[in-house]
Formats: sequence, C-alpha cells, structure tokens
Amino acid sequence: MAGLNIPKPSGNEAWAAVAVILKRCQEPMVLVGKRAANPSDPWGGDAAFPGGHYETNDGSLLDTAIRETREETGIDLSKVGKVAAVLGIEHPRNAPELNVLPIVFIVDCNVDAVSLSGEFEYVKWIRLSDIPNLDRVTIVKGNTKRAIVVGDMTIWGMTRRILCKLYNMVKNGELNVNVSAKPLS
Repeated sequence: MAGLNIPKPSGNEAWAAVAVILKRCQEPMVLVGKRAANPSDPWGGDAAFPGGHYETNDGSLLDTAIRETREETGIDLSKVGKVAAVLGIEHPRNAPELNVLPIVFIVDCNVDAVSLSGEFEYVKWIRLSDIPNLDRVTIVKGNTKRAIVVGDMTIWGMTRRILCKLYNMVKNGELNVNVSAKPLS
C-alpha cells in the first residue's frame, strides 16, 4: 500500500502484526482483548490486540493483521477499517527475536466484535481518555510493573507500550482519528 512503511518479512526472521483498532466515536475507543488462559501460550491470560504470526501466504504484514483480526474477533478490517498509521516495530521482552508491527486501523462507531475464536476470553473497547486514570503500578505475574488496569484485564508490557504510544499520538495531534485514515484498497 503506497505511503505506508510496512516492512516485508524475510524468511529467516520471526514476524507478527497486531491491529490496533480505534473506534471513531464521540470519544475514541481502542479494542483490547484478554487472551484465553492456555499453558502452552506464553501470553495466555494477558491483554493483547488482535494479531498474530505472519504466514507466507498472507503476502504482507497488513494482510496478517487483517486475517488475524477477522479470525479472532469477526471484524473484517478489509471492509470496515482504514489504516491510519503504522507504528514502530516492537519486540516482546520474553521473545526479543520476534518483530511485531502494530498497525493502527480506524473503524466507525457502529463496528463491534461479532464472534470470538477462542483465542480471546473477551474483548472490550476502552476510551482513550480513560487510559491515564487506569495506568498504575501493580503486581503482574509476581513482579511490580506499570500497567493499565481495566476490571480484571491488566494491560502491561508490549501491549501497554503500544497503547501509551497511541494515546500520546492522539493527545499530541499526531494522529487525527477523524481525518488521517487511508482507505484500504
């Protein structure tokens, strides 16, 4: 897609993409899910954005984010989403060899998750304006960490870093939820 800085995965690196979905409502909201507990999943029970590992038949990391979001939430970003930004590559601290590309999509206020695949226990829309009041120091997996706490969902680590980056971009006017979206083609 022209104008977007989306890296092309090479065969010898591990890549993933996540969809950071902003809902264009009176107050912008972002979709975050609580992953289902799974002993074989290092991120089981954690908060996350829809997304997953790049597969060669995806064609691009943008396609990965769209496919994974459709599989995990039922939201088809190729039909209802517009790409607003591509954030810098992130690396989970427990898997530093994994390159994760966060792609920000904007959807209209009437869009909602229609089905969950089982990877998420649940998903919820969080108002961006609530994030500063939800951010605190808390215990996460036995360690003291900064986290955004929403009910029984604790958003920490890479997901928190991405969410804070998004919040600051919107707050500082670097990302206009209503204007800067680029339609998918």
